[in-house]
Amino acid sequence: MIKLLQLNVTVYGQNCRIIYNDESHDALVVDPGGNCEQIEQLLEEHKLKLNAILLTHGHLDHIGAVSQLVDKTHAEVIGPGIEDRALIEAISSQASMLSLPYAESFEFKPVYDGDILTPIPSLKFKVLKTPGHTPGGVCYYCEDFAFVLTGDTLFCGSVGRTDFPGGSYEALIDSIYQKLLDLPDDTRVLSGHGEDSTIGYERRANPFLGQA
Repeated sequence: MIKLLQLNVTVYGQNCRIIYNDESHDALVVDPGGNCEQIEQLLEEHKLKLNAILLTHGHLDHIGAVSQLVDKTHAEVIGPGIEDRALIEAISSQASMLSLPYAESFEFKPVYDGDILTPIPSLKFKVLKTPGHTPGGVCYYCEDFAFVLTGDTLFCGSVGRTDFPGGSYEALIDSIYQKLLDLPDDTRVLSGHGEDSTIGYERRANPFLGQA
């Protein structure tokens, strides 16, 4: 069975998630923005093997612990889109700008719209390209377990900021309409900050989306 753990990392309260198969004990970490020791502790407590690190975009509060985790576990880094390579290469500059601890850049496997990923047994994702918050931002849709990892594209009652370099409000809203609101209403929205939601709720109640 697939299970999920969540912890808030960095001063920005980023939702880092550990998703794992409780039979094989294979795990992936989604957007490890910081607090590497806490992430490692949870992996150890649940006797998990970290196979992969899944990234929704290249902002530091979502990638700050990647290099440390890779050094210790040799996990494969998957995502975001190739367009966010410049952000990842400029990770030290992001640290200065956001007043977050220094972090090193890392190699990653870019993902593309429509890619099908199986980072751990019994867990399959479809990549949804959702630029706007960043140029290479992506979401990961898991149809089998009815959830989508939206990073900073879509939040409960809100949407991602677009006032950072490379951001585009028009692209963000188009991404949400074209890639996310077509998903079934009961799809859980697991976002990068704040509470979880569902696609149906956001379609009905999100003030940034009108009457979608």
